[in-house]
Amino acid sequence: MPFIGQVATGKKEELVIYGGDYNTEDGTGVRDFIHVMDLATGHVAALKKLDKNPHYKVYNLGTGQGVTVAQLVECFEKVSGKKISYRITDRRRGDIPAIWGDCSLAEKELGWKAEYGLKEMCEDYWRWQTLNPEGYRT
Repeated sequence: MPFIGQVATGKKEELVIYGGDYNTEDGTGVRDFIHVMDLATGHVAALKKLDKNPHYKVYNLGTGQGVTVAQLVECFEKVSGKKISYRITDRRRGDIPAIWGDCSLAEKELGWKAEYGLKEMCEDYWRWQTLNPEGYRT
């Protein structure tokens, strides 16, 4: 998402998409994109569980739904009103066609489930990007 925002604001000339020949809906990789607020509430839910029961356990945090990189770009374009220039290049070594999380354990044991969809994620990121064109200062 940050690279898409940088293209939308003119900081980057184009987005590089690795792989356009996957056996997916549009040939681009499928990933499980999660809103930062959903990730934060998931971490808080895990910490609360750990506070009550200090045993190690792994929980997947995500939406549980796969979205292609091209679908993410298209959604961002609609939300921002900006055309995102991109170039599809060769896959990187080790890249896989599709991956998304099974978040059912987090929902069952933590009472956590992602609340934001792709559109809200793009809207919130674009709002942040326009308010912080240089990003956060370090």
